[in-house]
Amino acid sequence: MGKARFKKLWLLLIIFFCLFQSKTYASIPSPTDNYYLDKLNLLDEPTKENINKTNKQLEDKTGSQVVVMTLPNPDDLEGNYYGTEIFNAWKIGDQEKDNGVLILLLMSKQKGHNQINIITGYGIEGRLNDGKIGRIIDNFMLDRLRDGAYSQALNEGFNAVVGEIAAEYDVKLEKDYTSYQNNLSNENSEDGLSLKTIFILLIIFIIVSSIINRNNYFGGGGGGGFRRRRYTYPRFGPGWSSWGGSSFGGGSSGGFGGGFSGGGGSSGGGGAGRSF
Repeated sequence: MGKARFKKLWLLLIIFFCLFQSKTYASIPSPTDNYYLDKLNLLDEPTKENINKTNKQLEDKTGSQVVVMTLPNPDDLEGNYYGTEIFNAWKIGDQEKDNGVLILLLMSKQKGHNQINIITGYGIEGRLNDGKIGRIIDNFMLDRLRDGAYSQALNEGFNAVVGEIAAEYDVKLEKDYTSYQNNLSNENSEDGLSLKTIFILLIIFIIVSSIINRNNYFGGGGGGGFRRRRYTYPRFGPGWSSWGGSSFGGGSSGGFGGGFSGGGGSSGGGGAGRSF
């Protein structure tokens, strides 16, 4: 009975891993010389200039990098998974501090399936936790995105993120980010449990329940075979996403030349997103 119980537990863990640790085979865009990649041609010149100029100051003083990216998403891939893979391939942020951020806009052919995700490195998750990332999107970006003001939305979200990073390291940049910081601090009440914590607790509950009530799972009889298969990114469904702790492989090393050069940072999938 003990061996059968452990076999079922391992099978459940494998299924969980395949569903939520899905490996992507989607293409990862190549790094550029800029701190942005605008495949959809949505960013205006002032926004591009702000992103590059501010990043140079921020990186010099903190090692952090905030990359802004717009990409088509014809297959409706889930933004956090895809973005985390891109983040780690580009190695955004400082290698030791892991303080990079990726702001990723994915545009779908289907109405209501567009996504905005902000993905954080391990080292900056304390300041830019899931709840605060969600407020940045809600307060500065979402209405503008719905109105089609994409460049303005991304610029505002970028400024809000930079303001938090500057406050975390207590550095002054050329631009004044006080209004962004005040906006977020005024709503800095107890966030409660983040969705990623609730998600982990839910999975633990399911696993424990499956062991206790093992006869209710997989039928009665001797176990049928488990067919291995390749999994791609989960398809995206409308709603709110906030995931953490999903580790992806590193990808190519930093040093892409020009203005932007990946600093060796990595992400475990922290951050949040919205659909619109």
